[in-house]
Amino acid sequence: MAELEWSDFKVILALSRGGSIAGAGRLLGVDSSTVSRRLAAAEEALGACLVLRGGREFAFTCEGNTALEAARAIEASIGAAQASIHAAKTQLQGVVRISCTASIYQFLAKFAEAFMARHPLLRVELLDADHIVNLAKGEADLALRMMQPKEPDLIARKAFQTGMCIYASTNYAKTYGLPKTHEELRKHRLILYTEDRLHIPALAWLDQFKGGSGSYTRVSRTSIALLSTMASAGLSALPAFEVSEDMPIVRVFPEPVLLQQAFIVYHESQRDSNRIRAVVEGLLEFFEQHRPFLSGMDRKGCGGASP
Repeated sequence: MAELEWSDFKVILALSRGGSIAGAGRLLGVDSSTVSRRLAAAEEALGACLVLRGGREFAFTCEGNTALEAARAIEASIGAAQASIHAAKTQLQGVVRISCTASIYQFLAKFAEAFMARHPLLRVELLDADHIVNLAKGEADLALRMMQPKEPDLIARKAFQTGMCIYASTNYAKTYGLPKTHEELRKHRLILYTEDRLHIPALAWLDQFKGGSGSYTRVSRTSIALLSTMASAGLSALPAFEVSEDMPIVRVFPEPVLLQQAFIVYHESQRDSNRIRAVVEGLLEFFEQHRPFLSGMDRKGCGGASP
């Protein structure tokens, strides 16, 4: 048995509104014979007579009225969906999900709070994801990434440069002293990152100094490196934004050892969405306001000497 399609229900609606085969044809922009043929196909698919026709008389059967109510419900549902989709693309309302790593989650929470105060109909949700989410499959609307994506269907906007700085705990500094040059890092215990993280230049930078008289260990995340540093396990390279002044650690060299470009990434299908555009522009403004802090150029937590 053939299945009804939305076009069949549109014929039923047109028959109701046009009052006749000819009237339905005018509403649909087709001739009467086409309406009759499509009505017959619908009746065959349903296995029931939908319309009683006799001369100028025209009336729906009981089954026809059931089909008509279904057609009206479908039309209303489609209309509501179209309105919702249109509103999501053109109005500043709905939800925008941002994927980010745990290391910057707390910092972005400040943005989310401030942004939603300015746009009460928009809700920003932060997704703590230590893996690359699939934006094409809708796992998130936006992603903050430390590497520019290679996929052609992804749009990347330069967000900010994060400064990677070398840190040691205050206890480590008192016990072992701090290196005065980069080369002296080889004499110290180092906290490095696991092999699967070394494709990110900022996380790989400290690796070049392993193999001297100092030992080293590896961790998988900057949050673990931070905890290890505070526990005096060694020196680590950390994003400047992850370190606050109240932590018992000091920056070994005044300047960042490397600046890593971060990107705001979204799928090209979101290009014309006003809510996505608003959040992206809001993020760029927020990052610019905090540029010295993000880049590590504010010199907070500095210690040691320049190389």
